[in-house]
Amino acid sequence: MLTLRIWLFSSLMSSWAYTQTLSSAHTRWLNSFVEWELYAFTSDSIAEEEEEGEVPQEVVFGDLKLRWLMMREDWTDWEFTTPEGRGTIRLKWKDDFTQWELRTYSGAVVTMRALWPDDLTEWRVTDNSVSLTLRSRWKNLYNEWRVDDPARGTFHMYTFYENDPRDWAIDDRLHASVSIPIKVALTFLVLFHSSPRI
Repeated sequence: MLTLRIWLFSSLMSSWAYTQTLSSAHTRWLNSFVEWELYAFTSDSIAEEEEEGEVPQEVVFGDLKLRWLMMREDWTDWEFTTPEGRGTIRLKWKDDFTQWELRTYSGAVVTMRALWPDDLTEWRVTDNSVSLTLRSRWKNLYNEWRVDDPARGTFHMYTFYENDPRDWAIDDRLHASVSIPIKVALTFLVLFHSSPRI
């Protein structure tokens, strides 16, 4: 019985450890914030590299870009692609930047709502089964954002270089129950609010 408990505990711990997905986000072009590439570690590469004591390799995971890029620069309408599918991210109400909605073409919906009026540094992100709170570390700088949830794990984004919002490291230690659309929503909020929109 004790052996079975130890085996179950180690299985749970290894499944938790290898659910890390997103690893970084980078602008596609050096002087533009309208197209992003998302990168991830595969769970197999994490397991292999940890055994060998090396850093896992990143693979392209997806992209995030303005929806009507060739026609107009509308910062309120985005589209994304991941291995799980495609979807859109839009303002829920016109000219209200405190509420966004992510919709996948397969029907998943994630809502993003600022917790306080006129404060875009703290967000509630939910798909009605999982709910997470995303916070900027500082109120006046958007270089570092975190989710700290006792039940679901952590998600940490920070710029590779101080005050340069083109390249982001992502430490994604969220539980496997957190969907890819929620992770895309978290990433979008950070990138959108940290990017200059000139």
